Amino acid sequence: MAKAHMGARVMYCGHDGWFAADIYRVGNVNVVKANGPIEGGNLIRGRNHEATHHMADFPEAGCWDPRRGFFVVPEKQVRVLSAKTKRAA
Repeated sequence: MAKAHMGARVMYCGHDGWFAADIYRVGNVNVVKANGPIEGGNLIRGRNHEATHHMADFPEAGCWDPRRGFFVVPEKQVRVLSAKTKRAA
């Protein structure tokens, strides 16, 4: 689960890359707002060790609108990455 965080680097579930976003905690969900549309061509690739958070779509997809860079997921599906989990990625 993630607290509010401005300027997060969010690993995109199922993709080998991350994007810049702000994370807001609202009740028991995390709202992730990217700085623009999320498409394959604008993910940061080859630098996964720089990611600060990971967003997953399992077990619940929540509300995803990558074209607008907007995601709402249950709080447990956005987690802070530790130095140990970054090395494994």
